[in-house]
Amino acid sequence: MNTMDTTLNSATPAAEPRPAASRRLSRPLAMILIAAALPLAACKRDAVITGTIYPDDYRQRHPIALTNEPETLDVFVGRNMAGLDARQLKDVRTLAQDFRQAGRGPITMYVPSGTSTPAASHRGAQAVRSALASAGVGGAYVRTATYQGSGDSLASPVRLSYVKLQAKVQSQCGNWSHDIGGIAATTDSWQNKNERNFGCAYQNMIAQQIDDPIDLQRPRTEDRSDVQRRMKVFESIRGGADPSIGWKSEGATVKTGS
Repeated sequence: MNTMDTTLNSATPAAEPRPAASRRLSRPLAMILIAAALPLAACKRDAVITGTIYPDDYRQRHPIALTNEPETLDVFVGRNMAGLDARQLKDVRTLAQDFRQAGRGPITMYVPSGTSTPAASHRGAQAVRSALASAGVGGAYVRTATYQGSGDSLASPVRLSYVKLQAKVQSQCGNWSHDIGGIAATTDSWQNKNERNFGCAYQNMIAQQIDDPIDLQRPRTEDRSDVQRRMKVFESIRGGADPSIGWKSEGATVKTGS
């Protein structure tokens, strides 16, 4: 009995069981950790294989740049016309005004040569030069050059051209070189990427609607406030009146049938 007692006493004591409360708390805690890890596991992706939904910015794929590009106007002069008609005279004067504001260098007037009506081309060039002079652009601002006109029934206009600062999209629209439908034996449609032509038309529309290309580079300075309107507002407030503008609206009478 003594030997048995000695052996039992010298053995390594067994680990004490954890309290029941600890076992009850560990299971809910584990469930919370697993639930929190699931969304993170779902968000994990392999960028090399799947890419992202918006991997490329269309503003970087089709950038709008400030460039010095030619602005042209074709002026058509008929065989029996002594000068310019009302519409084309207005077009030439509008071009002259734009040239005075944003033009760089001279205006080049290209006169067609080798046509079946050389006299009409000469009269057209003289009429265009006279219209430019009446709009304040003449002399050294206009230089003349020739180009090979059409000898058949196609019209050969007098072309005006000058260089100005313009906002232009640097890429060419209509690039459908890649298949995004998964028909071809490529993995392009597996990348979750938009096609290369995406955003090109949108960028061109924005570039065409810009009033001043420098607006893309920096904002315009603020104009002076309307002093008369400010004083009127102050007077209305001092008199206890509403300073806002009172818009009058007359109600429409609606007649209904019996």
